[in-house]
Amino acid sequence: MGTRTRLAAVLGVLIVAFVSCGGGSKTPAASSSAPTPTVSAKPTPILAGDYTVTAMPCVNMRKAPEPGVNILACVANGSTVHADGQSRKNAGYTWYHVTYKKQLGWIANQYLKRAPSPSASSPSPSASSS
Repeated sequence: MGTRTRLAAVLGVLIVAFVSCGGGSKTPAASSSAPTPTVSAKPTPILAGDYTVTAMPCVNMRKAPEPGVNILACVANGSTVHADGQSRKNAGYTWYHVTYKKQLGWIANQYLKRAPSPSASSPSPSASSS
């Protein structure tokens, strides 16, 4: 083997060893003391609260969030149900998990309208009828 060949082989081994050991220039990683908060473009609506049934003469409250599943009750138009904030999409509907007369079930949201808050609908203390 010639001198040049031996020199090239030694340099090749040194280069491979240098690169595999992490040699070379590296930019130090930027350190951050606090994580960057993420901002959601669309805030999640708060579903929990009271709703008024808008179906005539009533709407089926079901055991699971899908049509054809056991009917627990037929909740009359104008009745108030309480949604706990859970929802599921199924069969083209968005279903709300609700309580009606101490019974839990699911009602499609298209048959529900957000009920006014009690403070907005209650008369002021000074109003009285004679």
